[in-house]
Amino acid sequence: DLIFDLKINAQQPEKATAFTWAPDAVVYFQPRSTLRSFWTQYYRYARGDGKADLWRKRHLIRYLTYLVALPALVGHGLWGSFAPWLGWLGLLGGGLFYCARPWQRLRRLGQELTPLEWSAAALLVPVIRVVGDGAKMVGYPVGLWWRWQRRADPLIHWRE
Repeated sequence: DLIFDLKINAQQPEKATAFTWAPDAVVYFQPRSTLRSFWTQYYRYARGDGKADLWRKRHLIRYLTYLVALPALVGHGLWGSFAPWLGWLGLLGGGLFYCARPWQRLRRLGQELTPLEWSAAALLVPVIRVVGDGAKMVGYPVGLWWRWQRRADPLIHWRE
């Protein structure tokens, strides 16, 4: 959708777009109610990113985090000959950083929750993050494969 919009706007750059600035607009986001539907949603987002050649750096950072940094920290914690506790400390610090933004939002938006509900929501944050990232890591290469199979089609080369 984004690429389609950009192409339409590029056809007549002198004309204003159909978008109107609405500084007081309020947007609500309703997340999926099950981990399975959440997985599917984020898998499809990432597959679309791969098809459209979007967010390369973001996806690369995710792969490096899970496939290089995480195993290196766990490996150092388990088998490091010098201060293995640094591996666990790095893992703890990375996990806190990883969950900081959602916990920040929960603190602001979850004020009406009971303490038990709030605690449950806080404990689900890392689970939801890992499921979402896993879905993206599976979906993105599927989209890239789709794109590679259609590499002769000039319509998919929007960056050029």
